[in-house]
Amino acid sequence: MEIICITAEEALERIAETLQRSYPESVFAVRLEDPVTEREDICGIDVIWVEGPRRDQVEDLLDAFQSVNWDPRTGELGGRSHYAVSEQGILVQLMYNIDYIFCDGPSEALFLS
Repeated sequence: MEIICITAEEALERIAETLQRSYPESVFAVRLEDPVTEREDICGIDVIWVEGPRRDQVEDLLDAFQSVNWDPRTGELGGRSHYAVSEQGILVQLMYNIDYIFCDGPSEALFLS
């Protein structure tokens, strides 16, 4: 089976397109998160919006882009892969270079002083 590795930048574009297609009435800010540690192999994306879908709806939609699975019962992190059918009709494995997606919305906190 062919494995397709998708860079963080490509994943960012796919996430922004997916959000726009799924919630065209909402405006989302999607950006690569600043590193929270000195490890360069950990990559996250921030998604922020003010009005529109609930946070759990957006998290469910974007779950397909995450490459890490956290089990809250054990605290263990595990790798995740996703599968898709290519334009040629062949099953391929997708590996996103995204460890997590942090969703923060809807929120009007940005406008409070």
